[in-house]
Amino acid sequence: MADIRISGLAKAFNGTQVLDQLDLEIRSREFLVILGPSGCGKSTLLRLIAGLEDTDRGQIMISGDRVDHLRPGDRGCAMVFQNYALYPHMSVAANMGYGLKVAGTPRSERERRVAEAAKMLELDALLDRKPSQLSGGQRQRVAMGRAMTRDPKVFLFDEPLSNLDAKLRSAMRAEIRRLHKKLGTTSVFVTHDQLEAMSMADRMVVMNRGRIEQIGTPQELFRRPETAFVAGFIGTPPMNMMTGRVLEDGRVATDSGWVPAPDLRCALPQGTALSIGVRPGDLRLTGGDTRFSLELCEDLGTELQIHAQDGLGGPPVILTYPVDRPPPTGSFGLTAAPEQMHLFDLAGGARLDERLLDLPAYCGPDTPQTRLGEPA
Repeated sequence: MADIRISGLAKAFNGTQVLDQLDLEIRSREFLVILGPSGCGKSTLLRLIAGLEDTDRGQIMISGDRVDHLRPGDRGCAMVFQNYALYPHMSVAANMGYGLKVAGTPRSERERRVAEAAKMLELDALLDRKPSQLSGGQRQRVAMGRAMTRDPKVFLFDEPLSNLDAKLRSAMRAEIRRLHKKLGTTSVFVTHDQLEAMSMADRMVVMNRGRIEQIGTPQELFRRPETAFVAGFIGTPPMNMMTGRVLEDGRVATDSGWVPAPDLRCALPQGTALSIGVRPGDLRLTGGDTRFSLELCEDLGTELQIHAQDGLGGPPVILTYPVDRPPPTGSFGLTAAPEQMHLFDLAGGARLDERLLDLPAYCGPDTPQTRLGEPA
């Protein structure tokens, strides 16, 4: 199988820098998902790996060989596009075997590979049909089968599920993962949908404005986002993000004066500006406080999403709530445990070093004081 090593990769279009000195290592046999908003450069990166665009600077290595000077057909990559790119006048079998035909593969070998891929994708009963006679999910499987028949070193997926409805998208996610588990081919999957990324990836790359913000497993990115951008981008519903500051006693407060975790102390100068984040699932109701009130309640079946209005002028806050309990009425308070807070430098967006955070309230009377990220 193939690993991919990218170093110093840069690409600009009409003077606009789309990728800027990007470095990335993709392990052999892994399913890597590249996630980011529109315009962040993720599809451009995929096209550079495939050879559909020329690099301005940098190197692309596949299985130890430099490939950025090779034609697309010589790189060992097979790409699955968002729009399927099927020939409407050809049958399913002809579409799946077309790349092999162009490459001069003997007919008997083409038919064997097409039959094997069709069986794996449950398309063997549809080989004589035209694309217009297929559903969206079937067309996507044909596009995947066309890539599989080439027996590539690397599969490249460019937002292949965007045109499908929600139910079919969920089914296709599972199907692609099962296929990857069976074939073991190194796969790079581009998407703007963080739910898609979280549910499919071995590792994720979050991109923003042509740069990599963070690389890690879905849980690493969810539990410990390294930047404020990743914190706000990963998670459904998204993390509550607020600006705030360090108070005189070291506590951290939002600009509206709300202190989400009163027991948290921060070893930074008074007045230091911060971005403060807390996940909706980590907030808890408290009695005796009348700061927040219910603005909207969304029933998702498995949980409630409570939109709480800050009566003292702060931004609305979202919290998840058990569906088997009645939603709060009247006024209420909200709090979070210190270790569930996410603090970032306001100017640069980088995560605050946990060694600056003290958790005295979470140490028992006979327990030495500990810091986040250190053993007790």
